[in-house]
Amino acid sequence: MKTKQIKNFKMNDEVYKLRTKVINLIREAKEEITNLPRIEVRIGEARNHNVLGVAKLSKKQIWITKRAVDMSQDALRNIVFHEIVHAVTGFGHDEKCPLMQSKLKTILNKTECMKYLKGYIKHGATMLTMAVAS
Repeated sequence: MKTKQIKNFKMNDEVYKLRTKVINLIREAKEEITNLPRIEVRIGEARNHNVLGVAKLSKKQIWITKRAVDMSQDALRNIVFHEIVHAVTGFGHDEKCPLMQSKLKTILNKTECMKYLKGYIKHGATMLTMAVAS
């Protein structure tokens, strides 16, 4: 599993710990979204410093950078949930939605993140109008 934007780290104890942080957030999502599919995860280093995560649209594969994993728990959750939306639904960026903006501008708390993620998984692209209206 490879992507041009992130150079995969080889698996070792340190990378395993980083990957576990990401997988734990996926498990957190799965507790509330039981039909969330299995998502493959890789950890690596961005070739472009601005990249924090990447997903293959609708392919259930995500890459998260070490830099992202080293951020706060809420920031990492935003990044992981953002990439889950890409990986599961194929939905692209939306600058009007705080979870799906192309850059991490707003860090949502756990409840807000889960609200947006649930909406995208259940309703796809129509989530934007629903979330903005509420």
